[in-house]
Amino acid sequence: MSELSSSAAKAVVWDDVAKVYPGGHQAVRGVSLSVARGEVLALLGTSGSGKTTLLKMVNALIEPSSGWVVVRDRCSTEWDPIALRRSIGYVIQEGGLMPHLSVLDNVALVARVQGQPLREQHSLAASRLELVGLDPARFGRLFPRQLSGGQRQRVGVARALAASSDLILMDEPFGALDPITRRELQDEFRRLQRRLKTTVVLVTHDLREACRLGDRLALLHEGELVQVGPASAFLQSPTDHYVREFFLDAAAVDLPSKD
Repeated sequence: MSELSSSAAKAVVWDDVAKVYPGGHQAVRGVSLSVARGEVLALLGTSGSGKTTLLKMVNALIEPSSGWVVVRDRCSTEWDPIALRRSIGYVIQEGGLMPHLSVLDNVALVARVQGQPLREQHSLAASRLELVGLDPARFGRLFPRQLSGGQRQRVGVARALAASSDLILMDEPFGALDPITRRELQDEFRRLQRRLKTTVVLVTHDLREACRLGDRLALLHEGELVQVGPASAFLQSPTDHYVREFFLDAAAVDLPSKD
């Protein structure tokens, strides 16, 4: 495996991974890519480009047909898949919350499954709610239906942080929000990620979101990795015509501050 020798500084490595489904559809074609510890990597591309397939290989929801995925210096095949998933935060649109559980119990879900004492579950959940700007005394007893879209997404992030503060996967996490709320949550999440130094793999089709949140961008097209690097590299040195076309409206993109 070509990148394993240098994987000590990496949180995730995809090493020449491919995914072929029954019928011959190739969702991913020989992708080699890595994520440094504490980095935000944005997987960018149109629908069907393979970005979500790559994301789900990290927590073993999808197994590669060939190649290797390394998570925290261990091949994914060496992990118990349930233990692996419980050790990684996972955020989707609307937070993926359990409607019958309170906010506090939603955030504490992984700790409960792991058998932690109830007091520890609630203490952990309360601390994570505070991290995302939600007062546990005010919001802890509410149910998801009583929250706004932005609040539900904050709870989803809090739950991911309760599962793992070092590695989080995010699949179109802000896509269902209105533009103003989306921008606010993007900024809040970026500040929190920098504070905690959490490794994040983010799937998005939104160019502005990728540029605002990603330390590096990885652009996929028809299952292949087209270009990877900081947003400025895509703007200044696109590798081919597809990359240039994809970034055609780059003049309107607000590049993220790296302060």
